[in-house]
Amino acid sequence: MNLLKRLIPIFKDEVLDDNVSDIDQLQMATCVLLIEVSKSDDDFDIEEQKKIKSLIQKKFKISQDKIESLFSHSDEKHDSMTSLFDWTEIINNECSYGQKCMIIGFMWDIAYIDGKIDKYEDLTIRKVADLIYVKHKDFISLKNERAT
Repeated sequence: MNLLKRLIPIFKDEVLDDNVSDIDQLQMATCVLLIEVSKSDDDFDIEEQKKIKSLIQKKFKISQDKIESLFSHSDEKHDSMTSLFDWTEIINNECSYGQKCMIIGFMWDIAYIDGKIDKYEDLTIRKVADLIYVKHKDFISLKNERAT
């Protein structure tokens, strides 16, 4: 038993050294989903990146230093992900329906930055909306709101 007590702090230190342990999973899930929309049209431009950081910073009220770290880690997680499910599951477990709609609205904000909606951006947002159980009428309403 003493050996186990001595090993637990060692494992905790390894987790803390990961640099991701202090990032909130909901913040990362939201950021990853916004990055997914941005990259879905194969054009991950600087304006989209700035908008993602701005939306996340305002939504979660986090510092400039933390947003840079969150964005960097989220981009890495995005590039290594195989499915949206892990991220949408976090949204489903932690968000109200209104918060889910807000995230879909943010996704439309990213998609509309260049003034047009690419078919892959639309498809990505539609897929996420389905996975987080946002009603189709709200999906369309949010799309129309953000278009103006």
